[in-house]
Amino acid sequence: MASSNVSKLARTTPAVRVSYPTLFTPRAFQPGNDPKYGIVMMFEKTNKEHMAFLKLMHQDCELAMGEKWPKAETRPRVALIGDTRSPIKDGDKTLNNNGIPLCENNPEYAGHFIIRANTASRPVVVDRNKAEILDSNEVYGGCFCKVNLNCYTFDMSANKGVTFGLNGVQKWSDGESFGGGRPGLDEMFEASAGQDNPENYAAGNDPFAGTAPSVIPEVVGGNPFG
Repeated sequence: MASSNVSKLARTTPAVRVSYPTLFTPRAFQPGNDPKYGIVMMFEKTNKEHMAFLKLMHQDCELAMGEKWPKAETRPRVALIGDTRSPIKDGDKTLNNNGIPLCENNPEYAGHFIIRANTASRPVVVDRNKAEILDSNEVYGGCFCKVNLNCYTFDMSANKGVTFGLNGVQKWSDGESFGGGRPGLDEMFEASAGQDNPENYAAGNDPFAGTAPSVIPEVVGGNPFG
């Protein structure tokens, strides 16, 4: 009989920048996969606190793998850091499933190690005062969070290894949104000067008076761009 999977002690990260948070509605990242909640954490390579925490998580992964598969010859040969299948990825070097470096599609990953944690059940999401966050827009790619997670082994026939489970997220501070976010209100719209007031139309001030009627062009051969 196969031994049960091994789960290690839950730990809370320092404040780290996060990406791709799916904390309020689960999402399937690959066709055929079950939808899950998740978040990506970015650990700065030059931040000593980040690197110390990452070392703990790496040790937890080693211990979990050793407990699950005590015999080295039966243990999955999966690098714990840096590889495409690794639980800890190198934002500068690790390739995605298409063979492209992670930092090419996500420039913000440069200079960071990357961990993604997932869960099938909705995680706890709170603010700095531990009050529940209900607005999904509050936690976005680019803000800073503390994340509670733990590593655990998985054993599904040909797919074996170790990964990270997500327990909860505490938003710590705002940051520049990846991709720039949506433009501000003043950038999108200008205030009306009264020319669009419906009362103007009622008084006979038709803003389109005197213009030629719109002509719908004839479509030749069924191609509207021909």
